[in-house]
Amino acid sequence: MNKNEYEIDFTKVGQKMKQMRMEQGVTQEKVAEDLECTVAFVSNVENSRTKLNLRVLLYYSKLCNMSVDSILAAGKDSESIENTDNDPMYDELIGIFKTFSPDERRKIIRMLKVWKGR
Repeated sequence: MNKNEYEIDFTKVGQKMKQMRMEQGVTQEKVAEDLECTVAFVSNVENSRTKLNLRVLLYYSKLCNMSVDSILAAGKDSESIENTDNDPMYDELIGIFKTFSPDERRKIIRMLKVWKGR
């Protein structure tokens, strides 16, 4: 493992959080009210002008019914996902998955979780 495997681009994470919030139809004002903070703080987190904290990350996770890992994955280079089993179908699956929109990807993931009984 190299050092870059642990690095997260929090600018991308903030963008992902903003996108998720907007897809849920939730305003920054509502987030600020729920978190008992200012709208400016919410904006600063979403635009990576202030550090993301665990409380905010957990709030967005619950708000959007998405795992913390999934949110943080937005800050990882998607090309760095490795096929550790050397399964040729893995690369094909990732290639196909990348062609879907974020909304379609969430639906596919939900469907797969139901299929697997999670």
